[in-house]
Amino acid sequence: MNDTSPAPGSLLITAFNGLVAGYDRVSGDTMWTFSVPGKSVPGARPRPTYAELHEGRVFVLSGGAEGTFTKSTFLAVHALDAGSGRLLWAQRVDAEQASTFAGGSMLVDQGQVIVSHLETLTAFDAGSGEPQWSRVSEHGNGGMYSPVLQVVVEGARGRLVT
Repeated sequence: MNDTSPAPGSLLITAFNGLVAGYDRVSGDTMWTFSVPGKSVPGARPRPTYAELHEGRVFVLSGGAEGTFTKSTFLAVHALDAGSGRLLWAQRVDAEQASTFAGGSMLVDQGQVIVSHLETLTAFDAGSGEPQWSRVSEHGNGGMYSPVLQVVVEGARGRLVT
């Protein structure tokens, strides 16, 4: 943890429609807010956003879109300082062209942020955001359905954003 981290258990985090907020659990006061960069995902209202608080950092998995006439959808991971809401690092998970948003899941455990998107699994270093590895799973592309892989390790399970 760093100097700006709140005391364990004193922070409440909410995430909805591309906005993440940190609240003081005792007073209810807003400590900070963070707007996830990017545009809304076509056909997905509200914008998919999920946050997890882990060891003084807030990890945010969100869907986004770019482009004016032809939208390309993607997932991105943002790591925030839990005390200030300041962005520490951000990584795009997948910039592949897709006509609809496929969703994904994120697991934060033992210094890694592991994300599934479509049929791809990607691991990032939780401290630096540096990619550690990326691979296609054995589940294939799902045919007419986009797979949202469940990610599990002993004692923890990834959360879905759809």
